[in-house]
Amino acid sequence: MKVISVVSAKGGVGKSTFCVGMGRLLALHDKRVLLVDMDIGVRSLDILLGVSERVVYNWGDLVKGNCDFRKAVTEVASNLYLLAAPIDFSEEYSEEKFKKAINQYLKDFDYIFLDSPAGLESGFKLSLCACDGCVVISTPDSISIRAASYACENVRKAGVETVRLVVNKFNKKLHKKINVDEVIDLVGARLLGIVPESYEIYSSASGGKIPYDCKGNMALLRISKRLSGENIPFRAKNL
Repeated sequence: MKVISVVSAKGGVGKSTFCVGMGRLLALHDKRVLLVDMDIGVRSLDILLGVSERVVYNWGDLVKGNCDFRKAVTEVASNLYLLAAPIDFSEEYSEEKFKKAINQYLKDFDYIFLDSPAGLESGFKLSLCACDGCVVISTPDSISIRAASYACENVRKAGVETVRLVVNKFNKKLHKKINVDEVIDLVGARLLGIVPESYEIYSSASGGKIPYDCKGNMALLRISKRLSGENIPFRAKNL
């Protein structure tokens, strides 16, 4: 997968934090990464990345032809860039135009993450038309798992065949009765990784740096290696 839509039908599961964490890690390992905020109106990635005041254009400007695709992105750090979401929805944001806009970046980036909003509306649908694979995020609770299953079903209806599951905010003490194999079966997607509940990752959402060797960061690192094609085994002790 190169253009990856990160989805769930439920908010609060950690899609944006996952995208930011993956973007920073991959960029640190010499991969050029573009994060695309798909949450029209609300927007959050510019805040999480600490670049709100530097954002000039968004992908709405790009779709409308108001700027060159190179000027539409905001540099966050070495190898890491943001394409912000527009403030308002427009009828001009068709699937064909959006996909064409994203395709302009394929040669310049190793990975493009489309941070889909909660729900299955316009931002979700646009992200699916432009991606070649999806990561479904779920926390280990019944409501979130049901939402992830529903999202996965809609992803496949849209014709996206490569779908992977990330179980986020996993706490061994609180979720000791959770059977991960059952979660995989209920969602209907292959497991990409399990990210433990991590204070360090939460604090990074406010601009803090994640200690490289914290458990959450190491889980994201294993996921990034799997995305890159490495055979990284799943081991319960890594949680």
